Amino acid sequence: MEHETLASELLHEVKAASKRWFIAFLIMVILEASTIFAFVWYITLPVDEFTVEDVNQQADFAGRNVIIGGDDYGG
Repeated sequence: MEHETLASELLHEVKAASKRWFIAFLIMVILEASTIFAFVWYITLPVDEFTVEDVNQQADFAGRNVIIGGDDYGG
């Protein structure tokens, strides 16, 4: 048959469009999974002990916070 009917032509177009959308969906799933993997990898990296500073905070009787310790805070 040389002439395709309108229904079969539309069916071929829908099939091609569905294939493109499915490939786009798979790419998005892969990108999302890699983003989650990269985030989990980043938060599990060891923290350098010398860059973390312990600062204690206390509140006085007026409800104001008083920072104790740390050179940057005037303690």
